[in-house]
Amino acid sequence: MYKKILLISSLLFTGGCSLKENSNLAQLFTKDDIYHISLQNTQKAQLMASFETKALLTATYLNPVYTRENCKNFCMNVEDGEYFFVGVYIRDSKTHHFDNKGYSLRLNGQKPMEIKKLDKDDPLQYEMPMVNNWSTYYQVKFPKMDKKELTIIFESDRFGQDELKFSKGVKSLF
Repeated sequence: MYKKILLISSLLFTGGCSLKENSNLAQLFTKDDIYHISLQNTQKAQLMASFETKALLTATYLNPVYTRENCKNFCMNVEDGEYFFVGVYIRDSKTHHFDNKGYSLRLNGQKPMEIKKLDKDDPLQYEMPMVNNWSTYYQVKFPKMDKKELTIIFESDRFGQDELKFSKGVKSLF
């Protein structure tokens, strides 16, 4: 009985379905390189007090993600600085801004050169991992740095700090 079921299912799969490049089934098995490289370059920071998360920050280092060889559908120029996709959730806040109300973000001691709040339908949000509905998302640009190790410090006047370490050499582990 099991042999018949296995034989019928394999015949249906191989004979009944063709894996065209645009079919839904082919899309399930297609590797999303941008997503995987983004995930490898994403880290999370938490600021806590009284065993509660007061602020949560996720940061994706965009420079290794959007190199020329990875650029296919969605491209951005990341050569003139250090770019990060940053998601911020601050408890009991409606705006989730990390650049006011005692919160700050620094990369190797440097303040951001540019902070761009992203719309809910920004294409960058569809490319990135760990996107949720309760955070506010930003594209943050820092000055170009020669160091191989980059450290983001997410800090609050009230709740301390957490740091995220990124390496410029990480592109893909696969």
